[in-house]
Amino acid sequence: MTTSAFGDMLKEWRTIRRFSQLDLSLEADISARHVSFLESGRSSPSRAMVIRLAQALEMPKDTANNAMHIAGFAPVFPKLESDAADLAPVHDAVAHMLTGHDPFPAIAIDRHWDVINANTSALGLFAVLGVNGATNMIDALCATGESDVIDNWEETAILALARLRAEIAQFGGDRVLERYAAQLADHERLAKADLSQVNFDQAVIPSVFNLSGQKLSLFSTIASFSTVQDVSASDIRVEMMFPTDAASRAYFEQRLN
Repeated sequence: MTTSAFGDMLKEWRTIRRFSQLDLSLEADISARHVSFLESGRSSPSRAMVIRLAQALEMPKDTANNAMHIAGFAPVFPKLESDAADLAPVHDAVAHMLTGHDPFPAIAIDRHWDVINANTSALGLFAVLGVNGATNMIDALCATGESDVIDNWEETAILALARLRAEIAQFGGDRVLERYAAQLADHERLAKADLSQVNFDQAVIPSVFNLSGQKLSLFSTIASFSTVQDVSASDIRVEMMFPTDAASRAYFEQRLN
C-alpha cells in the first residue's frame, strides 16, 4: 500500500472532525471506497475534489490552501496584505461597526485575539482598566486577574477559555491559541477557583467591572467575517459589548456627552 502527503492530511483532518471514512463520504457525496483510496495514495484528488473535501471537513481557509498545495494545485483562497485595496470594504465595514456601536465598547480582534481596532469607548475602558489598547485580549484578561477590577473574573476567564478551546478545535490546532489557553488555564486565580460556585445557569453571563467602586455590567456579542474569502481577513471578529443594566448604560452614555 502506498501513502501520500495529501492522504495523510486527509486522514488527520478526518480524525480531527471525528469522521469515519463513511461519515466523510456521506458529507462529501463520494464513495467510502474513494475516500479510502485517497487516504492510501492509490488515488490522487482532482482540484475540485480537494475543494469538496475541504468544505466537508470545514477546514479553515489557510488549511484548505495547504491541502491544495500538497495535492499539487494553486491556493483557492487569497492571502492579501492587510492594506490591499481589495480589503478596503472589509476595513470600512469593521470601522463602521465599531463607530456605530459607540457609546458602548467594541473591538476588532484577529485569529489570535490581538486587538486590531477599537472604538472610542473601548479605548476609554482599556485606559481605566490600565490595559494597553493595542493588546492581546488573553494577556489583558490574565493581567486583570491580578486585581479585583473584574468582580466575576473566574466566570469571565472560564468562558474565554471555553472559546479558546472551541477555536483550537475548529482550526485543528493552533500553537499560538494553545499557548494562550495554557497561559489562562494555568493562571493562579483560575487554578484556585471553586467551579461549583460559578453560576452558568444564566441567560446572559456578563463581565462585571469594578471601577473605583462603580460596577459596570457588560455582555458581548461577536460578529465574524467568515464569508470573506481572504485568509486573514476572514478571521476578523468584532466583539460588541452591551450594558445589562441602567447604571452601566448611563455610565457610557454620559461619557459620550
